[in-house]
Amino acid sequence: MDVAKAFTYITEDDRWMGKIGIGALISLLAFLILPAFLLTGYMVGITRNVMNGVKRPLPEWEDLGTLFKDGISIAVASLVYTLPFWLLICIAFVTTIGFGGLSEVTEISEDALVAGVLATYGLVGCLTLIFMLALFFISPAIVIQYVREGELSACFRFGEVLTIARENLGDIVIAGLTPFAASFVFSILFGALSIIPCLGWIASFALGVVMGPYLTAVTGHLYGQIAGKVGGTPPEEKFAM
Repeated sequence: MDVAKAFTYITEDDRWMGKIGIGALISLLAFLILPAFLLTGYMVGITRNVMNGVKRPLPEWEDLGTLFKDGISIAVASLVYTLPFWLLICIAFVTTIGFGGLSEVTEISEDALVAGVLATYGLVGCLTLIFMLALFFISPAIVIQYVREGELSACFRFGEVLTIARENLGDIVIAGLTPFAASFVFSILFGALSIIPCLGWIASFALGVVMGPYLTAVTGHLYGQIAGKVGGTPPEEKFAM
């Protein structure tokens, strides 16, 4: 994994400021939900370009239809993979109601009732933690599978997705932790700037807006490197061509 390349390739594009700037504007509207799909689609576009060895992987913000389609496809696939989590939440909720009803029709003690509820939530909590850890590895694999196959249905070939995750564990850990580490460094920078009145506050806000699309671009490049390896030709060899 060429982590440094994932950070530096952005400025190699002559139009990088405009592309990241548009991404920043869209990120400001992400609370409207639909623009968030565009940002996810943009990450998918970067992943696809890196996998295919495109010299300047940052896509133009022109084909919004494709960006939206890619973004909502990843959102739908991710939602399906999170269904076990929501099932666990429902089980915990129903079990809690069940214990409440049981206390009304039996002479079960309050201590036993509390113990049962705590045991239920403890078990659900442990299972949720395991599930979230698994999702950490599966989420990049979903994007990579989608980019390689080009269709949403491919994301539900669970065996292939799990194989991608299993065979690229190390790279996926790097791809997952790198944006978090970068955001931590940025947060320290923002804190330092916020100490400076006016100009520092403005600079901190501006950098905060840009950070989202910038880290999206970094993540897309890292995913693209993995996709290139899974596809056969290592991405570093593609860039050298």
